[in-house]
Amino acid sequence: MNRRIVSNAAVLAALKIGAPLCSWLLVVAVSRRLGVPALGQYSLAYTWLAVLSLLGPLGLPALLTRETARNRAVLGPLLATAAALGGAVSIVLTAVMATAGARLGYDAATLHAVIILSLALLPATLQAYCEAAFLALQQTAPIAWATAADSLLKVGLGIVWLRAGYGLEGVLVAAVLGRAAAGVVSLAWLHRAGVLEGFRPDRVLAQKLASEAPVFALSGLCATLYWRVDVLLLTHFQGLAAVGLYTAAYRVLDLAVLLPQSLCQAAYPELAVRRDHRLPAGSTLAWLLSLTAPAAALVAVAAGPVMRLLYGKGFEAAGPLLAVLIWTAVPYTWNRYYACVLVASGRQRTDLAINAGLLAINLALNLALIPRLGGRGAALVTLATALLYAAAQQVALRRPYVARQVIHAA
Repeated sequence: MNRRIVSNAAVLAALKIGAPLCSWLLVVAVSRRLGVPALGQYSLAYTWLAVLSLLGPLGLPALLTRETARNRAVLGPLLATAAALGGAVSIVLTAVMATAGARLGYDAATLHAVIILSLALLPATLQAYCEAAFLALQQTAPIAWATAADSLLKVGLGIVWLRAGYGLEGVLVAAVLGRAAAGVVSLAWLHRAGVLEGFRPDRVLAQKLASEAPVFALSGLCATLYWRVDVLLLTHFQGLAAVGLYTAAYRVLDLAVLLPQSLCQAAYPELAVRRDHRLPAGSTLAWLLSLTAPAAALVAVAAGPVMRLLYGKGFEAAGPLLAVLIWTAVPYTWNRYYACVLVASGRQRTDLAINAGLLAINLALNLALIPRLGGRGAALVTLATALLYAAAQQVALRRPYVARQVIHAA
């Protein structure tokens, strides 16, 4: 495998582990200093941010990475135009997030929390575009520096202000400043690389991006719902105790798929410039499978002790759930890699069709099995639909397809 892909994947994996750990430290500080109600306000505000941050970039980061990997001359105008479109949408979403709390009847403290964190939407969208540009250039160092700046202010300054008595509002202001700092670091790096020279939106390019955006955005939304709808249904049918056990096991799966996520993210720019997307021996996919399959077998055998070790007594009951869920890491490797291949080769509409179809199947199976089997039913559906996902992608990839360049340099 390409050494650059491996090194970039290592950096991305470290960031995917390190950033959540830093955020966890802040969550612990908030819970101990301010108590359960404040932690609930914090979590609700971040839930809003997570959902709307998905919509703000319009799905364009994947297109930006793909087209820039094929032709670096388009990066400047493409980044400027995408930033203008996504920035405008993010400003609207900021207003939506800031006013939604009042319409939903939130109390004053919760409303203030949501309003403050809504200011992070615009820098989050711009940072998503910057990270896409860095991935296209196969440079992960600026992503690492931007993430470090974000975490330093969000966690470091947040804890300092928390201890100084500024409460949850101080913590959330620090989070907004962290997102803004990450954007400043990224823009400085792009400026030094000469990307920002002649940085201005293009009207014709904006029309092309606007026509492509719905497919990318809907595909991302369907994929997100596909992986999260089980928790919502489990909450409705089985209650919070069942959700606690299921999500405890699911967090182990989340850790198991970090390496496939990172390797595929690092390999995506190279896939975008290849005409032949068949998988030769020693390919990225072979490496992923050689790592995930033995790890899944090991965790499945020791699922009960693993849950007890991670979460303490009482969580052994989640062992059978983990023993099923962890095998999802194997087909997930195919899912993630083939999704990259489809989008890299310009078949994002096929990717959207697969995502939408599997979301419908996932929802139907969960509705049928969760009321009867609870968390075990949700785990079985997760594994089964991941296998169906891979099969659908295989069928789609059998068709010959020549990658096309959507965005041309002026």
